[in-house]
Amino acid sequence: MLQSNVTELANRLASVLSPVQVFSDSLRRVAWGTDASFYQKRPQLVVHTKNEAELTQVMTECFLAKRPVTFRAAGTALCGQALSDSVLVVAGQHWTDLEVLDEGERVRLQPGVIGAKVNQALAPYGWKFGPDPATIASAMVGGIVANNASGMNCGTRHNSYRLIESARIVLADGTVLDTADAQSREQFLCSHPSIIDQLSQLRDEIRADAAISERIKRKYEIKNVTGYGMNSFVDHDDPFDILLHLMVGSEGTLGFLSEVTMKSVPKPTHSATGLVYFDSLRGACEAIVELREKAFEETNAAELLDNLALQAVAASKYETPEFINDIDENVTAVLFETFGMSQADIDANTAKMAEIMANHGLCQPVEFTQDAAEIANMWSIRKAVFPVAGSMRPKGTSCIIEDIAFPIEVLPQATIELQQLFIDLGIEDAVIYGHALEGNYHVIFAQNFDSPEEVDRFDRFMEKLVELVAVKYDGSLKAEHGTGFGMASFVEKEWGSEIYAMMQRVKNLFDPAAMLNPGVIINPDPKAHSKGFKPLPPVHEIVDKCIECGFCESHCVAHGLTLSPRQRTAVARVIKTLDTTGDEPQVLAELKQQYQYFGLDTCAADGLCKTACPMGIDTGKYVKALRAENASEGERKISQFSADKFSSLESVARFALAGTDVVRSVAGDGAISALTKGMRKVGLPVPQWTPGMPKRGKALPQLHTMGDTKAVYFPACLNRMMGTSPQHPDQRSVPETIKSLFEKCGLEMLSGHKPEGMCCGQPWESYGHDEQADAKSNQLSDWLLDVSGNGEHPILVETTACLERMRRACDTRLTLLGPEEFAMKYMVDRLAITPIEEKIAVHPTCTCRKLGIVDDLVGLAKLCASEVVVPEKVGCCGMAGNRGMNFPELNEHGLRHLKEETKDQGCTSGYSVSATCEVGLTTHSGIPYKNILSLLDRASKPKA
Repeated sequence: MLQSNVTELANRLASVLSPVQVFSDSLRRVAWGTDASFYQKRPQLVVHTKNEAELTQVMTECFLAKRPVTFRAAGTALCGQALSDSVLVVAGQHWTDLEVLDEGERVRLQPGVIGAKVNQALAPYGWKFGPDPATIASAMVGGIVANNASGMNCGTRHNSYRLIESARIVLADGTVLDTADAQSREQFLCSHPSIIDQLSQLRDEIRADAAISERIKRKYEIKNVTGYGMNSFVDHDDPFDILLHLMVGSEGTLGFLSEVTMKSVPKPTHSATGLVYFDSLRGACEAIVELREKAFEETNAAELLDNLALQAVAASKYETPEFINDIDENVTAVLFETFGMSQADIDANTAKMAEIMANHGLCQPVEFTQDAAEIANMWSIRKAVFPVAGSMRPKGTSCIIEDIAFPIEVLPQATIELQQLFIDLGIEDAVIYGHALEGNYHVIFAQNFDSPEEVDRFDRFMEKLVELVAVKYDGSLKAEHGTGFGMASFVEKEWGSEIYAMMQRVKNLFDPAAMLNPGVIINPDPKAHSKGFKPLPPVHEIVDKCIECGFCESHCVAHGLTLSPRQRTAVARVIKTLDTTGDEPQVLAELKQQYQYFGLDTCAADGLCKTACPMGIDTGKYVKALRAENASEGERKISQFSADKFSSLESVARFALAGTDVVRSVAGDGAISALTKGMRKVGLPVPQWTPGMPKRGKALPQLHTMGDTKAVYFPACLNRMMGTSPQHPDQRSVPETIKSLFEKCGLEMLSGHKPEGMCCGQPWESYGHDEQADAKSNQLSDWLLDVSGNGEHPILVETTACLERMRRACDTRLTLLGPEEFAMKYMVDRLAITPIEEKIAVHPTCTCRKLGIVDDLVGLAKLCASEVVVPEKVGCCGMAGNRGMNFPELNEHGLRHLKEETKDQGCTSGYSVSATCEVGLTTHSGIPYKNILSLLDRASKPKA
């Protein structure tokens, strides 16, 4: 693509959209050039669309400019189908509309809705989303439907192909067809009659040929997403229904699904799960075959984990039985699940299943559980196999994952031969796991692409795999991950030339100019699968295990603004590669220059990415390490000075807040905000002022109360300096509120002050200055041990960011509790609580989520208010201490949906557990936020 033409197209797109939605800079092109596969492409343009109208404009412009387009939602695809070397259109974060229909029986969805969110919306109605891929907590509906992704329980019965009811489809030329709208169908008949005529003609040809019809039916008796969904021509008569179902699994090569309406699946009321251990791989497979024949209705899932898969998850963060570490090398596990509408159903199902399993060589007794926590852990283990096994690969190698299916009747022998294939090729780390009840396996192994010999070995593996699966056993080369760029070379091998030619006709009918995701599904290059590999050089021990799966992205506040955790790692790897090879010096210089802001400055470093990563990779910790490495000598001296002179700096901060209070009373928030914005524009490093900024805190004497139970109150630095937002009706400071609660509860406050200069160390840790942070933590720990009687008495830490740091860094003898935990444990039973008649909002901070105390926070709020809202579209607020003040765009991005979910829904006030978070929350919601304990104080009286 000529650069001048790219620039012209970029300018045209920016004129019809917005310049901040169209990117051609090197950093964004590299960042969006990765997905969960082992391939990499660099788009010429990255375009973020917000709605169907914008996407239609983009497609029209690209159609006129003859520039190919690839669509992308979450980018969790495993076969390269979300990558482009032309125009990449991102339709994710803005495409989140969800509407539950008919009391949950149907649901209307935009492509950016995360699969797990659909289940959350349907659960109250007793329904669930049919497809259940292992990536459901990250994958979006657009990708799930476009790949016909299935998963553990849905099989071929409840996948997108079976459940889709209608869709709005944007075709290559920008035409929009709504298959549920009679007028839209009529207009389409007039504007595109050849598509309808040729679909009808192809339908009749297929049905007239009994051999082809039967082959198509048989191929879809097992999971199969190789090529286009040719069962559409066998299963449906109406050409519009054929068109709709062809879109499922078409991977964006025929059109874009801007909205889908799906039928839901009844959610069983009872279930039981068991991780069953067999003494051999063959025995496990034979048990699955017999269960399929004799207990298919009772067995809802059978997830096989071979011995190497077990070894991998045993090394992960998930809880596994101790005996796994000492099992025989042949032991294979199967995770079974059964559903029912009553306990009697479950008891009967598990008894029947256990009786069958007992005939196939168990090395541990069969045990089913109905404990929710145990079941969640088992499924977490299963879902983590891919990223966990991938993270164990040698440094610098790629993680290969293939997705195949055998006819169930040949499963035992085919599985043994699959295992032997790896042995013959000298691949010692190959993991076999997956949806064995459907004959569907995923295979994972490490592969180096640094030499022609290694690429040749990969080629030989692919050829032998194709022969085993597609030729010998007539199985599916792709069962649920999509054909993608990685398997397009072998579609004809699986289906045969005649049906493959029909698939080519389908592609040419919808996309004659090959504009949509070229090279995916239909690709004439027999070596397409062995090109364009992703470089994975070691960059830092914290992130080297990352396989760029994208699980982290839905938890990252910067994703969609600058870079996600996955993209920070991917860009760093490209920088390292170009540094090593000396290639593209201009691109390298641009990446290095931009990485400071995109990669480091705008990372909240909140660690939420770690909670979503099966290997617990904390990209925030990586960013902190880079901040420390990049710090100048002057910055290091400032860090040490601020640690040594922190008490003086606290006094300076109080004085500054007092000064701004005076200016604020005269000029108002608007004037200060405009002034700081102007200063920032000319490069002065001042924090952005917002209306949510609090006043200066009152100077309070050391707090003390009397009572029958002793406790320590440790006030955060900020809450001793800062008061309350002027917008809040309760102008008492947090320390005043806590003193009031202690008195109401009859608690003796052993200490209610913080010696000047004392701090948990969090401000230094956020910049990677661990030496200073640890010194402050150690100083604080010694003091807290003294005032708490060597940890005998609990300590109330009013801010959870401090709490999380203190739990990691302070003496383990200390009982450290956040405000929500302390209140639930020591206060609520001592108070007479009358819920206030008010609709309030609650914001769980990042540290609440990491510490697992969200339920305490929300539960406390529900005790104190008649209606409580926890915004679904808000995760990290992006304040991250003072980072959201220095980079206010991060805070604004994180809270872009807050007002619509709080003030616009009738909330009048909000509550959280972090002073700085509350500044941003107040600013962007339009309602005042305060510490949750102020709500408890408002709603309570001393018990008689």
